[in-house]
Parts: sequence; structure tokens; C-alpha cells
Amino acid sequence: MPVLAHPDFFADVRVNAVFNEKGLAGIHNFWSFDEEYSESTFASADKNGDGILSKKECEWLKKTVVDDLAKNNYHNYVLVSSDFIKAQKILNFKAFMENGHLVFDFLVEFTVPVTADYTMLVIVVNDQTNYMSMTTDMDSSGAEAPSNIVVEYFADNLDGLTLFRPFRSDIKGLFVRFKTK
Repeated sequence: MPVLAHPDFFADVRVNAVFNEKGLAGIHNFWSFDEEYSESTFASADKNGDGILSKKECEWLKKTVVDDLAKNNYHNYVLVSSDFIKAQKILNFKAFMENGHLVFDFLVEFTVPVTADYTMLVIVVNDQTNYMSMTTDMDSSGAEAPSNIVVEYFADNLDGLTLFRPFRSDIKGLFVRFKTK
């Protein structure tokens, strides 16, 4: 019988599949944390107490909070055909406060080459341990691609449609297909 812990904190999430001329380049993540977690984590990170996260303080946050998530694919799961692919690394990490919420903004690098035929991806951002409750704003999620790639996507917003078998049935994600023009 599976056991789920209660979440210790919450994050509202937006995701975008990011393509370059060669295919999928990564998943752009934008995580906005609940006020309580934001206050305590910001207080720990703001070493000089000036109320602004410096580059050095952002690096500390990345190392302390995000780098440890590598073992869990940074909570980014990309399914190609029937295989999950491994995240390569984090790029362009930024952390800042916005309206009382700590925000992490970063790209998780994945590589899936573009071909002349459609490649189907299923993208989920979720903490399967339920330590952090992540709610993805599917209306603000999507894809960005150069003009040489055709990208179509839709959110899994319909009850019972989900293909995310390893996840709880209420987890939503993004279906993306792409090919060369």
C-alpha cells in the first residue's frame, strides 16, 4: 500500500517546453512558493540582510535547494514514447521575491532531436514524494520554438485522460508533439 506524506510547502508552477533548431532543448520552470516557505527560505538565503538576493545568494539557494533535486530529475519528467529521459543539468537559475513569494526561474536541460515525423512528449513537473505540493498552471504553460520546427501542445485538463501512469491520477501535464517544417 503506497503511503504519501503531507506536503511541507507549496509551489505554483508554470512550465514551457523550449526548442532550439535541433529539437527539444529543455523545460523552462517557474516556481512560486507559498508565503511561509518563501519567508523562511529567503531569510536563510539573504546572508547580508539587504532584502535582495545577490548572485552569490542565488548560487547558495541553487546549491542548497535545487542541486539536491538532481536525483529526482529536478521534479521534471519527460516521457518520449514509453521512456522517461534523464535531465542533463540546470541552466540560467534565478531566484527573487515577487509579491511576498520566493520564485525560482530556471531551465532544466533535456535533449530530444527533431525529425521529419512527429515526436510525442509528455511533460510533468511534480514532486512524487509529496514533500512539496506542486500545482501546475496549465493555462500559462506551453512551448517556444524557432521557425524551422512545428510544435503543437495541449494541457491534460480532462479528468480520466491522463497518461501519467506513474503519478497520482490528479496530476496534470503537457502533451507536446513536434517535427521539422
